[in-house]
Amino acid sequence: MNTATLLPATTALSYPGLIRIITEIDDNGPLHRHLLSRTLTGLSSWQRRQASAVGRALGLLEVTSEDGVPSLALTAAGEALAEVYDTAARWARTHHHPSDVSDFVTRVQATLTLLNLAPTSPGHAAELDGESPHEPRTVLTAWIRDHGGTLAAQLTGGSRDEMELAA
Repeated sequence: MNTATLLPATTALSYPGLIRIITEIDDNGPLHRHLLSRTLTGLSSWQRRQASAVGRALGLLEVTSEDGVPSLALTAAGEALAEVYDTAARWARTHHHPSDVSDFVTRVQATLTLLNLAPTSPGHAAELDGESPHEPRTVLTAWIRDHGGTLAAQLTGGSRDEMELAA
């Protein structure tokens, strides 16, 4: 995978609201839509709507009906992305990246940013504490290969309104 492919993918997947909603559903199961504000504290209503819209547009979230109540659930791509986020955060925690006291979202974002900066050739990978972010890169690359079709369509112009991630 080259940097030209990795940069737009990591940028789109680094949106804090998206990281939060994917992780929350992965950890606790489908999320009733009317509980979004109580569950995703710290995000404005606009950020929650944006995260939900982007997640659905990228094929990561789907609306289900649990006991007649609309809920957001992860698709297979969303479940796989949750693993990418977990791997990135685990790697960052192990390497104290970006600092010793970072939260989950910051660790994921910092690792994805590092993947943008690190050359992909094995001999030139950026190193942190003597170890390159090989595992997060491998998991992200596999996710893009297996589930990145919708992401690629969004990044090349299909429904840019939903993908507008500028906060």
